[in-house]
Amino acid sequence: MRASSTFQGNCDTGLSGVWSNDVYNPRRLAFFDKWLKGYEIEIDKEKSVSVFVMGTGKGGLTKSGHLNHGGEWRYSDNWPISKTIEKKLFLTKQGLLQEKKEKNEFTKLSYIYDPNNPVPTIGGPIVGMFEILKPNEGGPNLDIIPNHLDQWAFMKNYISEVLPAGGFHQEESSEDFSSRRPFQLLKDRDDVLTFETLSFETTVNVVGVIKMELYVSSKAFDTDFTVKVIDVYPPFDQYPRGYHLNLTDTIFRMRYRDGYNNEIMMEKDKIYKINMNLWPISNVFKINHKIRIDISSSNFPRFDVNPNTGEPVGKHTKMIKTKNTLWMTRNYPSNIQIPTLVK
Repeated sequence: MRASSTFQGNCDTGLSGVWSNDVYNPRRLAFFDKWLKGYEIEIDKEKSVSVFVMGTGKGGLTKSGHLNHGGEWRYSDNWPISKTIEKKLFLTKQGLLQEKKEKNEFTKLSYIYDPNNPVPTIGGPIVGMFEILKPNEGGPNLDIIPNHLDQWAFMKNYISEVLPAGGFHQEESSEDFSSRRPFQLLKDRDDVLTFETLSFETTVNVVGVIKMELYVSSKAFDTDFTVKVIDVYPPFDQYPRGYHLNLTDTIFRMRYRDGYNNEIMMEKDKIYKINMNLWPISNVFKINHKIRIDISSSNFPRFDVNPNTGEPVGKHTKMIKTKNTLWMTRNYPSNIQIPTLVK
């Protein structure tokens, strides 16, 4: 929002996506001029909805070594944008996203979720993962107290990003907060279930809220389920296994399935239906790209790990492993609904 660079994380979305304070502050001022002072402003002449569409770049890497994902603006008078249809794809045991349901009555995939070895956060919409540098590291003296109106302007010169936000190739490395050796692609972890479309033969424009309908069970009284949406690039020189770009993600804590004010523990091995809405996105999936869904039970430290014990939140005394299961049967058809722009 305030940054002047074309990239966030390792994903470069081009010059048109740069706001910076040169754009952001005048837009804020115009808003207050309109609603507090009653001025007629240029914004009144614009369409109601502005959407930044990612994925229109050339692919490969930029000269600075970032993914050339690209982007451009699209404008509309309504939201959701007209001419979008919801495409429903079903998850299969073979790891596919397809239009037909599984016919088998006992199709499922299970994994062991260990809160002591969570899936590491690699990018995403992360806020506030900073630390203040110590004086011997170039930070401020401990006895300096800035005026409260100047605290952010003062401190931003002395903070270091602990966990970078934005788009990254979904592969563990020594730079990640909680990755362990042997470093591997997240999709190759034993505690991550992945589901992909076939490679697209035509361009697919996704814009809006992606919805998940999952049927799950667990050996625990309480556990989490996470979802991440990924744009899978075909292989190129620097990434022979393709570039796996994270787009949006979310998490669901099972004890809150009936609301945050109504904690109910799970029954072991009972199948539950859960619905998850991901943050809205707008992304062009080009020819030979794929949509991938990663399902697991952790994304740490973006989200706190669930200890699986059912103890009060934040007051657990231990952490235990559990077996979590995703169902994909005729009666329990786990699926994803993708808002797709039609021509």
